[in-house]
Amino acid sequence: MSLDIIALGTVPAGEAPAGASESDYVGRAFWQCRRFIYLLRHTVGAEPEGAKLRVRRTGPDFDPYLEVVVEFDEVNRAARAYANRCAGEAPTRWDGTATTSRPFPVIAGKTG
Repeated sequence: MSLDIIALGTVPAGEAPAGASESDYVGRAFWQCRRFIYLLRHTVGAEPEGAKLRVRRTGPDFDPYLEVVVEFDEVNRAARAYANRCAGEAPTRWDGTATTSRPFPVIAGKTG
């Protein structure tokens, strides 16, 4: 299996991500990434075999940066098509489902 990755960002393109200078950036950015993954799955659909949405963190040589990526097996036609759909059809704004549903734990002391 030959894996490829497409970076999708931390949040939908029309939304403001947590800033690296904010207090608890990592916690806020992780929460935003999880919301974005949920929105992608709601909009584009669940990952087929050979594709996976996940949160990626930069290496220790850089300031921490979190983003959503789609990993996919480039020889798997369905996985490659899904990854391209995530990149090309990702919502640009949060929708009511992603804003109000919480399929993952809320970080204590955080709102929004």
